[in-house]
Amino acid sequence: MATKPSDLIYGVNDVPPLSRLIPLGFQFVIYISVTLVYIVLLSEYTTVPPKVVASSISMAMIAVGIATILQSLWKGPVGSGYFASPVYSAVYLAPCVLAVKTGGFPAVFAMTIFAGAVEIVMAIFIKRLKPVFPPAVAGFIVLVIGIELGLVALDNMLYIRGYGQPDYTQHLIVGMIALWVIMGFSIWFKGILHLLCSLAGISIAFVAAIFLGIVPESSIELFKNAPVFALPDISFISYDFEFSLVPAFLTAAIAASLRTIGVVTTAEKINDADWKRPDYGPIKKGMLADGIGCMLGGFMGAPGMNATPGIVGLSQAAGSTSRYMAFPTGIMLIVLAFFPKVSALFLMLPLPVVGASLVVSGAFMIAGGIEIMTARNLDSRMTYVIGVSLLLGIGRKVFHGYFDKFPEWLLVITDTTLSIALISAIILVLIFRLGIRRTEVFVGGELAPTLDSLVKFLKANEKKWRLDDETIEHAKTTVEGVVTHLNEAGLLKGPVNLEASYDEVYLEIAVTYKGTLLALPGVGVQKKHFLEEDAFVHGIKGFLTGVYPDKIETSSKKDDVKIRLFFVV
Repeated sequence: MATKPSDLIYGVNDVPPLSRLIPLGFQFVIYISVTLVYIVLLSEYTTVPPKVVASSISMAMIAVGIATILQSLWKGPVGSGYFASPVYSAVYLAPCVLAVKTGGFPAVFAMTIFAGAVEIVMAIFIKRLKPVFPPAVAGFIVLVIGIELGLVALDNMLYIRGYGQPDYTQHLIVGMIALWVIMGFSIWFKGILHLLCSLAGISIAFVAAIFLGIVPESSIELFKNAPVFALPDISFISYDFEFSLVPAFLTAAIAASLRTIGVVTTAEKINDADWKRPDYGPIKKGMLADGIGCMLGGFMGAPGMNATPGIVGLSQAAGSTSRYMAFPTGIMLIVLAFFPKVSALFLMLPLPVVGASLVVSGAFMIAGGIEIMTARNLDSRMTYVIGVSLLLGIGRKVFHGYFDKFPEWLLVITDTTLSIALISAIILVLIFRLGIRRTEVFVGGELAPTLDSLVKFLKANEKKWRLDDETIEHAKTTVEGVVTHLNEAGLLKGPVNLEASYDEVYLEIAVTYKGTLLALPGVGVQKKHFLEEDAFVHGIKGFLTGVYPDKIETSSKKDDVKIRLFFVV
């Protein structure tokens, strides 16, 4: 069981009193609501009437409210069990802009459903996909999306489309105010004010926009004429699946999946003072909840949503990470959807203000992508993967005339910076994995000398294989547990051989011997049905053997037995 850190007043399993639960929930409602500005930005790329945009914002509140509750569920097949609410995500903004230009809001909704389905599939096959998405490639994807988002954000913050118009200077001023307030609050303030920097920037710049007289009259009239209470209008919802948009939304969905993994892992860390390594159960169920929430948003007329580290950080700063905060947060979001003036308020925001908040998001994604890529030293393979793929992606922007001449079938996968960069990276990773495994063999009849040889070998290859002391100790302890049980159970008919290999994803220790196969717990395999004491036996067997690698594979042919233990590096 997780140990609650001392800096938390209410841990993930605690239920705060109602007098604290409601104010805490309202604080998160404000944070989540800020991301509804993405819908306003999307509407600028099409001719959708303001009433339709307001209706989309209302439905988006309902969808994100339901998804917030869904993510917090701790029983059943879906939900990480942590307060890791989704928001309308910058990850999906650039693909949604492309979609709204191609097929309007119907294309955005249909492709958002597709993106959610992709994340669900990735959750199911999360462990099998690791070799395709090592840290360098994962960081690269985040980097490219950050660049794409930043370009869209700059276009709006600098009000490029309004250059030369009489009110251009006023628009530029409010954009700069929003940007500097957001950066100032995030750098020089601490606690809640630090985490609500975007809200502060948007609010102050909005007041400045009112004084400068650049809030559109039509938006002001819509706000005044909106009823206090009304059911959301769903007549605007329709779907238009555009096959040409698949690569862009596929890329965004992969990035969203990686982001969810990071968010849930962070939630695990801040809720357990003794945390050592990720628990794949909550991560997988969190990805499923995130994908379902994204699909739900598409069905309800909203763009893509995704778990955000901001909510996790805000809850930690507030001293409460209780999963029960999701319920008042989600309910308040759903209730606000029935007050049209709330939706109409967002339509009064000038585009440079919205763009400034997205510039900050893009900056963090770019820096975050670089940080993920350089978490491990880049060898020549990853240098080529990142360098060539990034150049191809940039080339799509610079030499667009050349790429536009490609045949129709090829344009589908090379039509955007995101798609061409991602596809290039994946192809190169798969090619470069050929010949990547490095192996060493040890032979010994007694356990101690064999383990010493193994540890010495791993230490010697620590830098080359990017190992750390924790991974080496984990491998040693696990192998020792396996061989000890082989001896104690009398299953050995000869010496034990250990073979170590590395493929940039897993450190694999293969234990081979002549004798009888040792029954090991199904690590990484979830048993669907337990009868009576079966659950207890399954759990205690894993605990007593002390065998906890990230994955186990076993095979035997007559007396020749092989147990393969995999450790994520």
